[in-house]
Amino acid sequence: SRAVRATAFGTLTALAGVATPITSIPHSLLATADREALVSAPDPLASPVYQAAQANREAAVRRIRVEQSRATPDLSVSVGVRRFQEDDSTAMVAGLSAPFPLFDRNRGNISAAQAELSAAEARLDAARLDAQAEAGASVARLGAVDSRLAAAREGELAADEAYRLTRIGYEGGKLALIELTNARRALADARAQTLDAALERLSAQAALARLQGRALFGDQP
Repeated sequence: SRAVRATAFGTLTALAGVATPITSIPHSLLATADREALVSAPDPLASPVYQAAQANREAAVRRIRVEQSRATPDLSVSVGVRRFQEDDSTAMVAGLSAPFPLFDRNRGNISAAQAELSAAEARLDAARLDAQAEAGASVARLGAVDSRLAAAREGELAADEAYRLTRIGYEGGKLALIELTNARRALADARAQTLDAALERLSAQAALARLQGRALFGDQP
């Protein structure tokens, strides 16, 4: 239905991360599963999660610098004239003021900022490990799916040949209808397995493309 189609294109637009909504697909995506491509592991340090954690750490470092700059007392000097009534004389006077407490040195805020930095660095390390694991898993998954797709295609070819020979035997009166029906069913099952494997490969390709920060499936031929 149109609603299902619109929802599917909306999901595809979100996954592709493009500004212009996708409203049609000019080429069959299943053909992408037949294209051999060099598979390279995505850079874990380029993952959005790691980049966000890195930005948080940098913000924590900046906060420490701000709090350390506030540790220096803001001294102020005042100068004025004072008149003494006893002898009707005047004199220059000067004063020095500093915020209280003078020796606090903003230790509390600096300690809090340092604790925040430690937590941000821990989150950054965790994000790096997660990104590395996800990158390795995505490449391994694509390799496993490639093997499954190759096996499914070989099975489909064998089932197709078996059906061809069975049909010849049936048309020649040497085989029963049930054998032809079974061969046709086996061929349909083999084709379904190939289709499932191709769809799974597309899913693995999409996951890898997302980690690599490139367009979904790249340019279509």
